Amino acid sequence: MRGRFRVPMFVVAAALLGLIVLLATLQYRWLGQVSAAERERMKASLATSASGFARDFDREVTRAYLTFQVDPVHEGDSLAARMASLHDSWRATSRYPRLIKDVYLVPRVSERGAPQLQRFNPTTRFIEPVEWPTSLETVRKQLSVQAEGSAPATLGPGTTMVIRSMPNVVWESVPALVVPMPMVLVNQIVAGTALPQLRQDLRTTATMAYTILELDKQYVSAEMLPALAQQHFNATAEGVAYEMAVVNTAAKEAVYSSASSFTPDPAAEMDASADMFQVRLQDFEPMASEVRRFTSFATRIDTPRLEGTATRTDEVRRTIRPPHSGTLVMRESSPVSILLQQHVPGTERKAIEAGIAAATTRMTVNPSKWRLVVKHPSGSLETAVSSLRRRNLLVSSGILGILGVSIGFLVVSTRRAQDLARQQMEFVAAVSHELRTPLAVIRSAADNLADGVVHDHPQVRKYGDLVRGEGRRLTEMVEQILELAGIQSGQRGFALTAIPVPPLVRHVVHASSTLIEQAGLEVQYDFPDTLPPVLGDEQGLRRVFQNLVGNAIKYGASGGWIGISARASGREVQVTVADKGMGIEAAEQAHIFDAFYRTPEVIAAQIQGAGLGLSLVQRIVEAHGGRVTVRSAPGQGSEFTVHLSSATEQSAPRSSAATDTARTSA
Repeated sequence: MRGRFRVPMFVVAAALLGLIVLLATLQYRWLGQVSAAERERMKASLATSASGFARDFDREVTRAYLTFQVDPVHEGDSLAARMASLHDSWRATSRYPRLIKDVYLVPRVSERGAPQLQRFNPTTRFIEPVEWPTSLETVRKQLSVQAEGSAPATLGPGTTMVIRSMPNVVWESVPALVVPMPMVLVNQIVAGTALPQLRQDLRTTATMAYTILELDKQYVSAEMLPALAQQHFNATAEGVAYEMAVVNTAAKEAVYSSASSFTPDPAAEMDASADMFQVRLQDFEPMASEVRRFTSFATRIDTPRLEGTATRTDEVRRTIRPPHSGTLVMRESSPVSILLQQHVPGTERKAIEAGIAAATTRMTVNPSKWRLVVKHPSGSLETAVSSLRRRNLLVSSGILGILGVSIGFLVVSTRRAQDLARQQMEFVAAVSHELRTPLAVIRSAADNLADGVVHDHPQVRKYGDLVRGEGRRLTEMVEQILELAGIQSGQRGFALTAIPVPPLVRHVVHASSTLIEQAGLEVQYDFPDTLPPVLGDEQGLRRVFQNLVGNAIKYGASGGWIGISARASGREVQVTVADKGMGIEAAEQAHIFDAFYRTPEVIAAQIQGAGLGLSLVQRIVEAHGGRVTVRSAPGQGSEFTVHLSSATEQSAPRSSAATDTARTSA
């Protein structure tokens, strides 16, 4: 029957290691792809959050801008009542009602006077004249400059559009919003003057009015922006997952920062950014269309200052208060549209007036004043993703490394199991041989005695000595096997007391004197008189020296000498058993203390033994808290030294469990 083929273990191990390397390579590539996808996902998510943050802030700003659009106030109406209604509507519908700190009005800005300021008092619900506050000084200056630069516009025939400049809508330094009221286009006709080249009803002067909304900067930075950060960036009680700040791009200062240490440069590269603090009328299309064009309302006819000149004076006065003397006539239709633009260049103004350029959609488009910047705490998203990738690589590599080490341990354990099985088989063979030889001798002697082959007394006595010697040999072998089994199982304990070394060793040598004489060996002792006793179990130490002396007899017979010496070294006693026999190869010295192990030279020399003696010596000595060392060379003999703790006067008897030996050897 042909035996089954078995794949060598090293081939299996090599194949598994190759698979691990392949898996590591694929895992490295997969982690790179996953990291790239994660980076793009995080960038997209962060950009979406930043855009939503800016959009929600701008929607509130735009809502305030549109809420406080004031219609033309007819005579008899109360501007204060209209403003109170708008203020109440804002407080009732806004998500952040405290965003607006104060509401100011500039009732008339024209070329004939400096702008005056009024303030709406929400407590009294009246409009009160006030001085321009320092925070609005820049707004006042721009309104004054525009008033001084304004001039009547004389329109030619067919012209249907008047373009007027307006101040900045957003003032980031205050912060504030400037909301234009509907422009009043006053048409001036000079009585008795004929200008055929012009539309005589369209010589215009503009009267502008504004609402100024001053925003609460402290509320914005302390409550509104943190609330938006919590909404869009999943902020927790510990803070937001990203470092973020809202920066004034003109002043280059932080309006809000998620961390006091984070004050970035708005021009620096960030993980995400979004412009904000803009009036976005495109988000409010139905309402925004109402403020893109303003239509002329009245015509003034210059006449002598007489009362009751026009029959429709009462109707006109209900429309608007005239800025100068004269009569205002209400037009049934309004053929002229007024387009408000910010800083319109002259060439563009002409193109718009000619109808070439469609500029109506640019009415309130203004550049952003604030910028939201977001940065990952690690420095950048790239750094964070790289760190995450390194961590994943470390974890996965660790797992693969553990798997590889496990395979290595499996191979080593399998090899050890195979070696142990081989040693056990060799042990069985050696024990069988050791048992068979004395049993054969005993049986042969018994047969001779039983068959009456031996009759004389000397022969009978000789046979009796032979049987007794072989029986002692069997007993010794069985005891060693039982001793080793007891130590390995932890059932063998040792009672440690002070034991003098010289008497113990001499007793062991005397017990082996017959074997020593047969081998023709000389035993030499070297014990100093001041040698202290050792701390040990007498029976256990006797077993140790019996095995060492027995090995010296078996393997050192060719040298004809055995040397036993002892010396004190510090707190230990070193007992050495030496011979001048065959010696041990250096490569074999690491295995001679393994159970059932016998060197190839010993097996080839057919020296009797089971390979248990030195293993038993090492385990007993280690159970005493000591150690065994060897020094040997082929053909130069061997020296085995037992290191034991010396017993002092203060040393008390104690016990040592064999479990310590098993634990140490393991």
